[in-house]
Amino acid sequence: MPLDPYLLLSLADPRSGSHVRCLNAAGRWAIHGTAHSPLLVWHSTQANDAHAAAERSSKARGRAVEVVSRGDSSWVEGQQIQVFNDAFEAALHGHAAHSEAKARRLRTEADKLEAFCVVVRAASAAANHAAFAEVSRAASKALRAKFGGGSITSVFAWLTGRAGNEALASVLAGEVELTGPLSIQQVVEAVELAKKAEFLREES
Repeated sequence: MPLDPYLLLSLADPRSGSHVRCLNAAGRWAIHGTAHSPLLVWHSTQANDAHAAAERSSKARGRAVEVVSRGDSSWVEGQQIQVFNDAFEAALHGHAAHSEAKARRLRTEADKLEAFCVVVRAASAAANHAAFAEVSRAASKALRAKFGGGSITSVFAWLTGRAGNEALASVLAGEVELTGPLSIQQVVEAVELAKKAEFLREES
């Protein structure tokens, strides 16, 4: 029996790539929901309500918010998703700010994530050893200027370790926005490239 898709609110954002960001219960735009901040959904029979909510959100935020249809058989109500009701009206209008300390930590980790993914993309595009060596030198110089140090080796280790996983999870859960040149899809792909490279290195 085919899954009856849910309706969700999505932010019109070309930088997300194929990863559609939808409104969660915390009023943020996320790729997926969590138990703490599930994605807000409407049943397909509530299409009028969903479109009305999108209009209210668009007006409040000053940005285009649209209704999208998605279905996922793994979703569990109250965990990954939450059916919208009046208690979540505030989420349509915006999100509560993080504490200053948390916002600073999330911003720092997201900036590292994105900068390190840029390095991984450049390294993976290197056609030969000489090109890779040039990427390595440029990366070391850039990382030293921005973060006080680092190398391609440390970049791959960070992205595939706990810190990198947590930074990516924060981005996917909508806790922090990317501000650099990469889309969420490009960041996800770069992390996967780093994991594959680390696996091959450990196997060799």
